[in-house]
Amino acid sequence: MHTLALFFLFFLRQEEPGISKSEFRERREALTSKLHDGLIVFRAQKLKEGEPGLDENTARFDFSYLAGYYRAGAILVLHEKTALLFTDETEKARKESAIENVLSLERYEAFLKETLPGAKKVYDWRHPWAKEDKRASQKFKDIYPEIQVRTNVTDEVAKLRLIKSEAELRCLRKAAGATNRAHANAMKTCKSGMNEGELQKIIEGTFRKEGCPTNAFPSILGSGKNGTTLHYMENKDEMKERTLVVMDIGAEYRGYAADITRTIPVDGRFTDQHRDAYQAVLDAQKAAEAVCKPGATWADLDAASAKVLRDRGYANTGYMSFHGLGHYVGLSVHDSGSYAERLEPGMVITIEPGIYDPEKEYGIRIEDTYVITQSGFERISADAPREVKEIEAIMSEEK
Repeated sequence: MHTLALFFLFFLRQEEPGISKSEFRERREALTSKLHDGLIVFRAQKLKEGEPGLDENTARFDFSYLAGYYRAGAILVLHEKTALLFTDETEKARKESAIENVLSLERYEAFLKETLPGAKKVYDWRHPWAKEDKRASQKFKDIYPEIQVRTNVTDEVAKLRLIKSEAELRCLRKAAGATNRAHANAMKTCKSGMNEGELQKIIEGTFRKEGCPTNAFPSILGSGKNGTTLHYMENKDEMKERTLVVMDIGAEYRGYAADITRTIPVDGRFTDQHRDAYQAVLDAQKAAEAVCKPGATWADLDAASAKVLRDRGYANTGYMSFHGLGHYVGLSVHDSGSYAERLEPGMVITIEPGIYDPEKEYGIRIEDTYVITQSGFERISADAPREVKEIEAIMSEEK
């Protein structure tokens, strides 16, 4: 019996979502097949503190996508069919990274001096805002003046990251599942007189219980007028009756982000005014869903959604406004990718229409996460209630 239990425990561990080393290798090979006539160099930059998921930290996600590892100062080099990782923590990197050839950072310059004369060019990942990247790029020329340096590798990596593998989708579904349950728990416990921070603790406690030890981004719990601030993160005010609270939250699992937003009445019942506005946002989201399929553009989705809000009288004028419709999701909550792309199977996106009225002190945003499939989409946030009747029903349960 003991042996059987150990077998099932081992099997369950094997089935835990994650990315295999072979998949990391396939990613690197896909990149080098496009950029095969030179060295490809990625530098792990120091992260901007307190703002995970933002553009300033794109370097982290590109580096991690290829190496399965991140340490500020580390350097990943793809050369012919070989990947080399230079870092100041070699033993740790050998255990944790998806790279077999791990070398001391001190050996990097000697490697360049030996390799650059035989290379046609260097494809240098350069962050557009980082001064240290420009200085590092100059080092190639200092060592070998004839070398060609190309610096737009970010576009090539973004194209790879747009289409998610089955392993990535398992991680994303795991993060979404934890976030769905956090929303349901928040609805069951929310009541007037609570502090926004109390609701945040319930939400993030659910993430942890569901096996997601970190947030994909700082939780947004904006009640009343706070809900009109798109990225309100103070979460410190008392939630008053007959107001709404915007809950924009996301768990993270093995680096993959969830991003799901629900707006609920603090005391469990929508006012007539709030119900009408909420239904307009929900119908705008569903209008975008109706055209969400392979071949559609972001402009198609946006036009369908915006038409509903305009027709209902929520035009983008004066005090009332609505924002961009959505974004890609993956390793970053705002994942890399061009919004000129047509939707393809394997892309993961959000659709999140919203309206905000500072004068009447309410904001409404409904955000779901979708995997684009061959025939349409899978809404992986479907277990977080979004219909008016569903929300009021779960909030009316005895607390």
